[in-house]
Amino acid sequence: MANLKGPKFIQYFQPVLEGLRELGSSAKPKEVYGWIAEHHEIPQPELEGTTKGGQSKFENKVGWARFYLAKAGLIDTEQRGVWVLTEKGRATNLSHEESYRLFKQVHGGFQNTEKSEGKTEPKSPDDDEDASAPDEKEYLNQDEIQERLVQLLKGTSDKGFEELCARLLRHIGFENVKVTGQAGDQGIDGEGFLLINRFVRTKVMFQCKRYDGTVGPDKIREFRGAIQGRAERGIFLTTGTFTKGAREAAAQDNATAIELVDIDRLLELLIEERLGVRETKALTIEPDFFSAYMKKDQVSL
Repeated sequence: MANLKGPKFIQYFQPVLEGLRELGSSAKPKEVYGWIAEHHEIPQPELEGTTKGGQSKFENKVGWARFYLAKAGLIDTEQRGVWVLTEKGRATNLSHEESYRLFKQVHGGFQNTEKSEGKTEPKSPDDDEDASAPDEKEYLNQDEIQERLVQLLKGTSDKGFEELCARLLRHIGFENVKVTGQAGDQGIDGEGFLLINRFVRTKVMFQCKRYDGTVGPDKIREFRGAIQGRAERGIFLTTGTFTKGAREAAAQDNATAIELVDIDRLLELLIEERLGVRETKALTIEPDFFSAYMKKDQVSL
């Protein structure tokens, strides 16, 4: 995408609108990310890079675009996890100049709200490149937790990461999971069975790699070759990310299916399954509630 004025994420305003229209006016975030990546030339470092919290830089920028489009009334925010075009959004097409004006208008509204209500809007990637898009986060401290989880995952031993992945697979429904990783086993670190229904189950083999960078298509092809004829499908789990070529290799037609689990998905699953993460309750004071009862010299507190 061209280097135009304004924060980089506003260049995704129109692609988000286009993608949602093409996907039937509503879609899950992953569907929108996939459509944009397929129909627009996204720089490889952006597609494959991650923030300090382990989130895809590309997906984070698209998330910020959704946030501003929602504030402008072009996307409905009622249902978490599904992006829906409003009537206004269905009829809107934005040039870059119009996107920039929309950004300035919405951002100006934040500043006015902050002054009148004493609230602070989350920093955008314009202020902090790793700032996470708000509203799609379920927990207030999710960025902090994800950043710590990334550090912990990358600090595991090879054997420890294999055992952690096996435990995660058990949590999400796999049976008879075994860690088998050893020299000469062609990179297969474990196997198990996924129950399709009460009578049918499928054999799955998995590979676990602690990578800081990206996994390319060669690793996927090697893994597929190792499990060919030994399992119905494979799972490749990594603390890194997958290149576009790796994803295409995993989705190859008429070949053993390979599911890809990158650092972003690993973090989601650990939080969903409460593995190494515990939800705690917290109370927040609402000062406005007490304002009518306060002494005059205490009202501003």
